[in-house]
Amino acid sequence: MDLINLIKKKSSPLRKLEIAIDENNIKELKEVLESGLDPNSEIKTQGGNCALHLAAHKGYFLCVETLLKFGADPDKTNHFNLTPLYITLRRNHAKTAEVLLRVNKGIMSIDPVWMQMDNAQTVWNNANDLMISVLVKATPDLMKCRSNLRSNLIFLCKNKSMYGSLQAMAVSGYKFGQEEKGSFLISTVEGDKNFHGWLDNFQKQPQRLLHYCRLAIRRSFCGNCNVFYGVDQLKIPQMLKSYVNINDINDINS
Repeated sequence: MDLINLIKKKSSPLRKLEIAIDENNIKELKEVLESGLDPNSEIKTQGGNCALHLAAHKGYFLCVETLLKFGADPDKTNHFNLTPLYITLRRNHAKTAEVLLRVNKGIMSIDPVWMQMDNAQTVWNNANDLMISVLVKATPDLMKCRSNLRSNLIFLCKNKSMYGSLQAMAVSGYKFGQEEKGSFLISTVEGDKNFHGWLDNFQKQPQRLLHYCRLAIRRSFCGNCNVFYGVDQLKIPQMLKSYVNINDINDINS
């Protein structure tokens, strides 16, 4: 037995849990949790972080999914009053944020993530294309959001060349006005012009009935309930859930 495995064998259950997360080792993580260890136990006495906080910090979404299946509390705060979702938003881990948004009863509405949470400014300043895309997809109807949020969002995406997020906006039902479209056409940035061409084609091309059903389902969530959470509660086939969540932008042309 090598030294590393010997150390693991002699470690306490909490230490084994921490090592499994550090190594993103799902097999060992399941073994520790199946032994009966409470997934909500504090691993770090300083800071009060539980396993879910650590996995969220690292962006290990498979660890997050595993911990949730074993009863980890997605709304549990550490000693700094930070939830796993708050941590993963600050760290810009888009896939992990999506996983946590599906189960976060504490933040069923997407509005606080956009504007009210302490990390909102961090999201605006540091978020990449993948993270903004996730938040766009989690928003039932951007057209009902505050106008300054929409204008700031378009400016951010255009300024940082976040074309995936801009496409997600269009597919999720946002109606780009002529002035907004024109700003991409007159731009000297090649990517802006390419997006204008994509958007023009998307707006002129009739979409399948399934696409309009998707929009109807998304807009039906009251109180601006985040779409990932809302869809997960519906008793519909997983394939349809994936479609409503816009897991593939390219599906609009298939």
